[in-house]
Amino acid sequence: MWGDKTIIAGAPLGAWLLVAPFTVYGEMLAPNFWNDIIVGTAVLVLAFYGAIRVWREKRISIAAGILLALLGLWQVTRPFLVATTGPVPRWGDAAIGVLLCFLGGRVIREARRPTRLDRSTRSEVGGD
Repeated sequence: MWGDKTIIAGAPLGAWLLVAPFTVYGEMLAPNFWNDIIVGTAVLVLAFYGAIRVWREKRISIAAGILLALLGLWQVTRPFLVATTGPVPRWGDAAIGVLLCFLGGRVIREARRPTRLDRSTRSEVGGD
């Protein structure tokens, strides 16, 4: 079980969205460029948020999972709604979107789980 660390797995996907327009898509840059940059940056910000929350031993909010899933849904549908210059950017963006939707669903699922009581905390009743 990954626990609250699931959102951090979005970091490579966000990095890919930032790098792919420059390296893979090359001359097919124009229609996908700003979408991939904005979505990639948002995914990296969410992963950074998740890393900070895990480091501070806090729970990830459900809103972060919902935002990640919505970004994934947008990334899946956008290439088919807005014309792209070729099949490589279309299917690449769709594949990344599916993975983001999956991660968003996992983050939501993990955030909804009840918290376990930490054994190291002491009860305030009884004066210990």
